[in-house]
Amino acid sequence: MIKIAMAGCGYWGPNLLRNFISLSDCKVKTICDIDSERLSHLESLYPSAATTQDYDEVIKDTEIDAVVIATPVRFHFEMAKASLRAGKHTFVEKPMASTVAECEELVQLAEDKKLTLMIGHTFVYSAPVRRMKEIIESGDLGEIQYISSQRLNLGLFQKDINVAWDLAPHDISIILYIFIGVIS
Repeated sequence: MIKIAMAGCGYWGPNLLRNFISLSDCKVKTICDIDSERLSHLESLYPSAATTQDYDEVIKDTEIDAVVIATPVRFHFEMAKASLRAGKHTFVEKPMASTVAECEELVQLAEDKKLTLMIGHTFVYSAPVRRMKEIIESGDLGEIQYISSQRLNLGLFQKDINVAWDLAPHDISIILYIFIGVIS
């Protein structure tokens, strides 16, 4: 059983939390957020998980195997770095960090420590995308010559990153998964 901590329960965090709680081989040990009202609400929904406003408690807890980070992007790098340094597998919502250099540093740190560093490429795990991959791999469509994607719903406006860093990773991860199988 893997024990995780969920850090950040604002916009997307509750969706991740609900999914991790539903997994039989996963136990959400701690929920961390700076908003005390939010924590109280989540505590009422998930009384088996401890709550804290102090991320350092999460990092220092030797029982926690992995940390899930769903905070604003400006916090991703430092939080993920602390998690990896503490020897914890780390899931970070996209984008992983604010710069390519920060992303490369996290990847290297995870490799050095032999830890999993995973980015939240949500759509790759959806049934429609999996089905598209099956259809394309079957050859029924012939050789694909062109790819186009459109964003019809922009979701929550992110103040700390631009639209390319916020939304493009979805389309790019889908394309890489379908055509190259990079993400599995």
